Amino acid sequence: MTRSRTPMLIDIGDTGRSRSSVVAEFGSFVFVHNRGGIMTTKSTPLHKITGVRGESFLLENVARMLGRSSVALPPPLDEAIVRGPAFAGHHVAFATDSVLHAITESVPAPARLALRREVTSLPMRHVPAHQAAAESCSAAHRLIMNGDVAAGVRVAQRVLVSPDAVPAARLDAEACLILGHFLLGGPEAERLAERILRERGNGPGDIAAMMALMIRSDALWRAGALGEALSLGRTAVRHGENVDPVWRLHFQLALAEKLADLREFDRAASLIDDAEAGLRGLPAPVWTAAAAAMRSRLLLQAGRVGDALREATLATSAAEPHAVPLLEPLAHAVLCIGSLYMEDLPAAVAHLPRADHAWAEILVAARTEGPWAAVDLLSGKHRCLPRQRSLYVEVPSAAAILVLLAREVGDGALERDVLETVNGLAADNAGIGVVGLTAMHANALAKGASAALALIVVQSPDPISAALATEELAKLYAAKKLTRLATGWSQLSEMERRITSLVSAGLTNRQIAKQVHLSAHTVNYHLRKVYKKLGINTRVELAHAAVAYAGVAEEAS
Repeated sequence: MTRSRTPMLIDIGDTGRSRSSVVAEFGSFVFVHNRGGIMTTKSTPLHKITGVRGESFLLENVARMLGRSSVALPPPLDEAIVRGPAFAGHHVAFATDSVLHAITESVPAPARLALRREVTSLPMRHVPAHQAAAESCSAAHRLIMNGDVAAGVRVAQRVLVSPDAVPAARLDAEACLILGHFLLGGPEAERLAERILRERGNGPGDIAAMMALMIRSDALWRAGALGEALSLGRTAVRHGENVDPVWRLHFQLALAEKLADLREFDRAASLIDDAEAGLRGLPAPVWTAAAAAMRSRLLLQAGRVGDALREATLATSAAEPHAVPLLEPLAHAVLCIGSLYMEDLPAAVAHLPRADHAWAEILVAARTEGPWAAVDLLSGKHRCLPRQRSLYVEVPSAAAILVLLAREVGDGALERDVLETVNGLAADNAGIGVVGLTAMHANALAKGASAALALIVVQSPDPISAALATEELAKLYAAKKLTRLATGWSQLSEMERRITSLVSAGLTNRQIAKQVHLSAHTVNYHLRKVYKKLGINTRVELAHAAVAYAGVAEEAS
């Protein structure tokens, strides 16, 4: 038998044979407690033999000691292990130490000593890595991380209503319940978090209280209260330093995500590395792909697209017990957006369905179907996105991109929504530089402010924003140059235009002089006047200006 460290009691009701409970499923382990307090002649020998052992060993060894074949075990097992969930394995354990102690004490001391000698001589089975890793977490926690959040919530709820659940199991269940409800959406997670923090505070080591802090921090972050959110996130990490790595990783990765949003990449990377080290330091490592998924997000934000794609691929290809299905959509979103940045449109489209990421969908639509398709999504399926503050924190370039889309299709309402949201975010977080630059970028595009765009190019810690600002600044300069060119061209005399045309054809001053019947000196005099009117200095610039003006004139006609 295997004694549970922190059993999770799951009440499954009356099975029809005995009132029983399954206390958690950790890989091949099923924890059993007969709540009726009555053991029949079928199950009593099995209980006593396994109780005397007190450590992990094989059920077939129990059969051998009972003088039966393994085929004969089901009848007594029916009274010791409830039927239902199909996770009964080779090992079982009692719900609490008191139950184990009571059964062990029911065996006379001489018999107990003899049984123990016989039991300890039996072979042990090697537990596969994925089964051993399951001991690191509760059933509810594992279900949530596997992406079955609703099932994890139900399991946690059953633990909390059970009178037999030990304190550690209750804390675990509370933390699972808060996390699960947060992932499912709705107000229940914040309600639970508020109650726990009000009743117990946020003392170190209380994983439910730490989870409540983390959820409260995330809610504030989404609302744009970045300073307070960071403070709560740091408290959760600090108070969770000594909790199990499977819980500590939530607090560390949540804070790392926020720091990465603020482009504090080194500090964020350190937290991710620490979380991964904790998981790999477990006797049976588990969920290490969580670090890869979060690291891929950070690397994409830092502009290291190739590295981001490699980490995201690791996250999506991980197998149990390292895989974290809950975070695979995040990794696919990185693969989708990263592929767009790498101009691999087929790959981006292929990853989009598994990404479940609104911003990725907008980017793909704009690239594959044009700006109108993206704006249609923003006015329909994703109509709340332009006013979602957290978008502009996570993706500083999003505000600029949406302003450009709005201006391209002439959607003034979309542009106003974006500017109002990002300006409000910046006003509420005046001390956070990247947020202020995000607002400046969006407003500069709306107003055509080249000086502000130049500041974004120099100061923005976001490589995508800097690249966008550079591109738009070049367009503004080109447009202004064409405007000056058109104005200057209109001031040229007929002779100056003719000389300009001959210069563009590659003729020298002497050759031009023969064509226009002037001296070379007079041709040079006219050229200096042309340079001044057009704001240029060389014959090469004049040739380029003539070609550019010809293009503008053709478009105008």
